[in-house]
Amino acid sequence: MAEQPHGSPDPAHSDRGLSGRSRWNNGREVAIGERVTVRRHLAPGETSHLYTDVIGHVVTLEPELVVRRESGEEVRIPDADIAVLKVLPPRPVRAREIRAHEYAGALAWPGTEYELVDGWFCRAGDDWSYRRDSAVPVLPWASCARLDGVRDWYAARGLPLRIVDVDRLVRTEQMLLDGQPVDPARLRADRELMLCTADSRELLGIVDAAFPADSRPAVTLAETPGDDWLELYHATADLDPERVRPAMLATADASDGDPAPGGHTVFARLSDGGELAAIARGAVTAGPDGAPRIAVSCVQTAAGHRRRGLAEIVTGSLVDWGLGLGATECHLHVFADNTAGRGLWTKLGLQPHHSLRHLVVVDPS
Repeated sequence: MAEQPHGSPDPAHSDRGLSGRSRWNNGREVAIGERVTVRRHLAPGETSHLYTDVIGHVVTLEPELVVRRESGEEVRIPDADIAVLKVLPPRPVRAREIRAHEYAGALAWPGTEYELVDGWFCRAGDDWSYRRDSAVPVLPWASCARLDGVRDWYAARGLPLRIVDVDRLVRTEQMLLDGQPVDPARLRADRELMLCTADSRELLGIVDAAFPADSRPAVTLAETPGDDWLELYHATADLDPERVRPAMLATADASDGDPAPGGHTVFARLSDGGELAAIARGAVTAGPDGAPRIAVSCVQTAAGHRRRGLAEIVTGSLVDWGLGLGATECHLHVFADNTAGRGLWTKLGLQPHHSLRHLVVVDPS
């Protein structure tokens, strides 16, 4: 096989050989969502310099590289203009920031019954979504070495112990029950998730630039999900609406201390030709820090209406609604192996903040 010229695309690599533009990458591939710095050739006469550096997150790799700067500006860089491309390590995230986002997410999807137990936000009443009946570490003293109370809370409801294994907050190797280490063979893990965040105003700027307000289809915001809404959402399509609607409507607020009923929910609907074409759920909640955040979830586009930007439009409508309630930050979950979904959210400026997965501790018998 002939040797690939330096920097030319190698079809065997998903990043088209862009990682070969710097020895510093040492095999790290360029991927959507990665933070990079690109040294770019300038055209003669463009400036007095030969190069300029573009720092930001990768939005698109095909047909050419697009990088979004912190300002929200998107820079399209033809392959021939790339002198050097380095994949940068992610910016450090503090544990307290992770905890604040997890608390906000739990309040936005608390089930129909919840309680703080030893620093864990225990929730029940939602047995059909990936979040189902799981405890989230939301306070600094939540520890895997103190799970007896959490286990007992779920056992009283006929449920197994299920926790959210949050990056940097949970140490499964330290799990104790009745003072004894938990055998790793008892742990069953779901798919890895990424929690992604964006500045609400920046996200709205991206949506407005791509889909001008005077030409995009209208979105209706409803106080409750209709039966047709629940039928379109893949996780509830085959379930009794009365079984799932209470959890869909539930939110909580913890700005005054312990979590209690509060917050706001809304359900976006976009119709086309009399048919429900796209949906999404928005929830604005405030944690102990008092900062309102909007959680976007249940984004779904009907099969015959995809690839038209409808997911971006309904998401923008929710973020705009949330901004009116003071939510200057948006967050959502995406499965780590959902390449298409991660690409969509990266286009809207949503960047990975931390990873998590749900674990169930099965009965030893």
